[in-house]
Amino acid sequence: LVTEQRRLMELLKEKRQAVISHAVTKGLNPGAPMKPSGIEWLGEVPAHWATTRLKHATELIVDCPHETPTYSEDGPYSVIRTADLDEGRIDDSKMFRISESEYLNRIRRAPLLCADIVYGREGERWGHAALVSESSRFCLGQRMMQFRAANNFCPEYLMWALNAEATYLQGQLDTVGATSPHVNVWTIRNYNLAHPPLNEQREIGLFLRNETSQFDTLTAEAQLAIDLLQEHRTALISAAVTGAIDIRSVA
Repeated sequence: LVTEQRRLMELLKEKRQAVISHAVTKGLNPGAPMKPSGIEWLGEVPAHWATTRLKHATELIVDCPHETPTYSEDGPYSVIRTADLDEGRIDDSKMFRISESEYLNRIRRAPLLCADIVYGREGERWGHAALVSESSRFCLGQRMMQFRAANNFCPEYLMWALNAEATYLQGQLDTVGATSPHVNVWTIRNYNLAHPPLNEQREIGLFLRNETSQFDTLTAEAQLAIDLLQEHRTALISAAVTGAIDIRSVA
């Protein structure tokens, strides 16, 4: 049963990624006329869409300061690390904290504002992006980047586009065979992206927010089932080896 639930979680993860990738490269209208994008990673896109590069879709691209933060257990600010990031999600439950002086040092290039995008570019969990939910609370940890969407891009759509397989494959060119994966800033700045009209970007962003939320709920339920099954398994073993249950009839 545990194996089945883990397999379900893998299938949900694969389906979630497929939904993201399709929405940000093909749109939400299955009947829309298509055209070749001229970009290998994107394939065909809706005929009325354009294509662009990340550097033209943003008004700000910031790489993190290249030193490890000095952490403070009771500090008032939180550091976003690659470990705190997933596709479209930031988990603040286990974030490391820092003092105000260290926070000011970490944001010396730019503060993280609400609706900015954080992106992991190194390590085993590179390639994940998420939106920042609050201003003046977070800063970049090591191996992280920050993007601010340009006026002609919806931040939520841009964030999902960064999480799509087509974008991941572009970054993967820098990481193949590397023992410590690392995507160059130049590569990231030049990611090719689909560029729908702004109103469609907003529709896609809302659609993916709702769809991924459903996947996340199902995944959480599967994880809860695994936890309960493992607890029951442990309790059963303990009861059997301590004589709390009579196993003679089973023998």
